[in-house]
Amino acid sequence: MSATLYAIPGSHAVRTGELMLEAKGVEFRRVNLPVGPHRVIVRVKGFRGDRVPAVVFENGRRAQGTRELPRVLDELDPGPPQLVPPSARALEAEEWADAELQQWARRVAATAGVRDPDALTNRGASGRLGPLLARNDRARRAIGRLVLLAFRVDDERVRRDREETGAMLDHIDALIADGVLAGEELHAADYAVASSLALVDYVVELRPELRRRPLYALLERVLPESDALSSPAAAGDRA
Repeated sequence: MSATLYAIPGSHAVRTGELMLEAKGVEFRRVNLPVGPHRVIVRVKGFRGDRVPAVVFENGRRAQGTRELPRVLDELDPGPPQLVPPSARALEAEEWADAELQQWARRVAATAGVRDPDALTNRGASGRLGPLLARNDRARRAIGRLVLLAFRVDDERVRRDREETGAMLDHIDALIADGVLAGEELHAADYAVASSLALVDYVVELRPELRRRPLYALLERVLPESDALSSPAAAGDRA
């Protein structure tokens, strides 16, 4: 099986999609779209929504978003590994990762980078997800402002996101302790959670907190920091 993956640079949702394609052994070509216009372009490409990852398989089948993609992949290739979570709790974790964690991580990283580029590791130019949004500092900050505007992030939302940090991370640790995440086999929920943690790991002040928690082992298992440091061809560089 082969596919084309439409993406934007440094997207944790796109990285989730890449991880699932890789887990199924699907060869894919990544096409990075400009951030912002990508919402229109993917519709022009024939997708129903405006989200990435957006994938076209060689047989013409399409999948969009981190919830639809694992189901299409399991349908196209029923063999192991099974990406759709096997239990009700794991399905709930997958939904939470998509609806809550992914959005929280996006807002936290964008807020940090817009307020002070030095609040991001390497000013967001490199990391587990590659360059965030753009290679250029000025462009990255400008696009970050648009992200905050698009998600209607105001001072109250920033305050609430900061206050929710402990609860978000506690919930991930609890899912790991209960065996819902980080089992012998990884599923879509594991990839979605790890990719969101990879984005949060760009925020300098949160890095020590991540490293002291059990969830850090899942992050390192799925997206090792050593791989990001040793390879210049990070996620944002692929085309």
